[in-house]
Amino acid sequence: MKKKFLLLCLILLPMFALFAQNSAEDEELDPVTGFPVIKEKPYLMFDWGAAVNFNTRIKFQEHRSNFVMQDTMVGAYFTMETVNIKPLDSITRIAAYYPLAGTFNGVPQISAQVLLYSFDLIFAPLFRLDMWNYIGINIAPGLHFMYQLTDDYHYMQLGAAVMAGLEFPVFERWTFLLNGVFAVDYPNLGSNKDMFPISLAWDYQVSIGARYSKKGANKYSYVKSRKQAKEKKANEDESAPATSSDKE
Repeated sequence: MKKKFLLLCLILLPMFALFAQNSAEDEELDPVTGFPVIKEKPYLMFDWGAAVNFNTRIKFQEHRSNFVMQDTMVGAYFTMETVNIKPLDSITRIAAYYPLAGTFNGVPQISAQVLLYSFDLIFAPLFRLDMWNYIGINIAPGLHFMYQLTDDYHYMQLGAAVMAGLEFPVFERWTFLLNGVFAVDYPNLGSNKDMFPISLAWDYQVSIGARYSKKGANKYSYVKSRKQAKEKKANEDESAPATSSDKE
């Protein structure tokens, strides 16, 4: 069996070498480094906007109803995306929030402090789906970290999140975005872990934002620029059938 396997490898080895040689010849090599030239160079894109966070923490009880704490927070976010990074692009999202309202088992709670805040971090691989020319779909499952200062504790949560969004290319360089996030966390990394451990925490977020990018300009947009209009007219002229006067 081993002899047959070695014989098969000897037969296939020249074929693999020929395939690799043909692939190398097809690629344009850099005269300085000798490596293939990167035609689509990597770059970064940034977007920003407003966000709302609905956070829930629950402490399971055996002989009475569970403790359920819910916070509604508003704030802003900032996102950085990589483009043309092989084998996979990534996204980093940072958000800062201020708590507007909170409840304990449905009863509204009044904060004793004014300066309360929270920040949120998501890092995930980014999957872009080009299903339509005029709507982009992004999906990013990854890591989630959240810190929140309350009257009683410094909550720190770590878990997993899924971010999904829609991109609307309104102008050539301007894109408007609508995103949603759902995260499930382990909530006992902060000062509450000894005095008031939480059984489970989750939150969902909604954000609306915008992006301006020259390198990541939209090939298609709702409002055409002069450059896009000229390119569209040139493509239409090339695809148009020749008339009798053109033939003459």
